[in-house]
Amino acid sequence: MIKRKIIDYLNNWKEKKGRKPLILRGARQVGKTSAVLFFAKENFENLIHINLEKPEHLKLFKEDISLEEFEKILQIKFHKKIIPGKTLLFIDEIQNSPALIKLLRFFYEEKPEVHVIGAGSLFEAKLEKEGFSLPVGRIEFAWLYPLDFFEYLEARGEKEILEYLKKISLKEKIPQALHQSCLELFYEYAILGGMPEIVKRFVQKKDFEELKNIYSSLFTSYLEDIYKYSSSAKTKYISYIIEQAPLFAGSTITYEKFGGSNFRSREMIEAFNLLEKTMLLYQTKGTKSLSLPLIQQRKKAPKLIFLDVGLINYQMGIQEKFLNLKDLNEFYQGRIAEQIVGQSLISNFINSPSKIFYWYKDKPQSTAEVDFCLVHQGEILGIEVKSGKAGRLKSLFEFVKTTNAKKAIRIYGGELSKEQIKINDIKFNLISLPFYLLPRVLEIVKD
Repeated sequence: MIKRKIIDYLNNWKEKKGRKPLILRGARQVGKTSAVLFFAKENFENLIHINLEKPEHLKLFKEDISLEEFEKILQIKFHKKIIPGKTLLFIDEIQNSPALIKLLRFFYEEKPEVHVIGAGSLFEAKLEKEGFSLPVGRIEFAWLYPLDFFEYLEARGEKEILEYLKKISLKEKIPQALHQSCLELFYEYAILGGMPEIVKRFVQKKDFEELKNIYSSLFTSYLEDIYKYSSSAKTKYISYIIEQAPLFAGSTITYEKFGGSNFRSREMIEAFNLLEKTMLLYQTKGTKSLSLPLIQQRKKAPKLIFLDVGLINYQMGIQEKFLNLKDLNEFYQGRIAEQIVGQSLISNFINSPSKIFYWYKDKPQSTAEVDFCLVHQGEILGIEVKSGKAGRLKSLFEFVKTTNAKKAIRIYGGELSKEQIKINDIKFNLISLPFYLLPRVLEIVKD
């Protein structure tokens, strides 16, 4: 079983004062169930696992019930008893039972000593379709995404490299041989992606043909899920986006006639927004804010980030061609670099929804666009992605001049460095980060 960074979060949740029942959210097949089972095995004597995808479990919780009735069902049908502090109650695919979602309130109010985790892959979309509400203030949320590069190294058994990268600071120089080794591993990850089943099978067998079947079944499951959270009138738009969106990942999109279709903007906006709620994609909105808060420009086309880079490569049919990739600059015009950086940035947001933008300036005398922009430590942070080892930073410099940012980041295939740059009368720190340090991007810039 792959150890995920969400485990550290769950360990802190377990010991937290004023702990609330937790709902773990994420797209299908990103590893929610495996992560909770790993956590349970390490921390509890007993596990009660209710899986609401199983009809025999779901039929027991169709109607509203009290805590007392719930515990009787556990004793009689599951032969289990909740022992506070020793039992983890895990309700898988909890969005399938409004009755159990409501019950979370009473666990918080009447039995706060009981550890309760729910997990849902279609949570927000199902809430919208069914029209039921959450016990606001009585539950908390965490978000899980595909494996990031460090989790990939963990799964691959690269313990020494992983520990080295976790400790490296901006003051140190990475030996060239290690730099190249890390880049090669990252490029492998950039082809395969971070879906847990894909990574596990690749590590076991290194059989690429076998992986094709898994990628295919993942797309099939996403298409089959449509009917669980969408009306029949919307399914054609949603299925079209699932099939076409990977081809446009890392680029800005227009809703009207998206992907060469004849679909209108209104229907496509609704479909994109619904798929964003299932966490299959993320729409990075544009902002031209000069100071906080960052304000979305609704008329500006969003940049599309799909769930996982491996799924994108599979859908494009380009994985085998680039399996021995040496430079992202060679790879699909560098667009995959933006996708994988966006995917990694999003995965940093474990205990809150991600709020990532791209920044632009569109004055006639001066235009600029920075790939990603977010709030970090109370400041605007601009991040520019370069697919190769070099590349001009004109837009990033314009961002710094316009916003008076104290630091900016370049993600690229070059070496780790920090340098002070002066533009006119403005001084700022440019932090250049190799791709393989992406999981630490928000941590390492504190140095």
